[in-house]
Amino acid sequence: MERMAADPTASVPHVCHGWGETITAYRLFDNEKVQWHAILEPHWQQTQKRTQSHRVVLCLQDTAELDFNGQDALGLGPPTYEAHR
Repeated sequence: MERMAADPTASVPHVCHGWGETITAYRLFDNEKVQWHAILEPHWQQTQKRTQSHRVVLCLQDTAELDFNGQDALGLGPPTYEAHR
């Protein structure tokens, strides 16, 4: 789970060390006793605790991408498509 959290966009086989871990992860995901809201509940509680001391809290999501193709810029990584920078 720590490796999945560290790289949330990676595939399950990519973050697992071997076929055994991969099968175990898929079994966990398929287990009807494992509920997504139970997994996220501690995160929600900690977020609420951290935000209580602030008068205003913004929860923003930004999926915008900037296209720097053809620009002479350093340190840019790939966005959605590997060919872009």
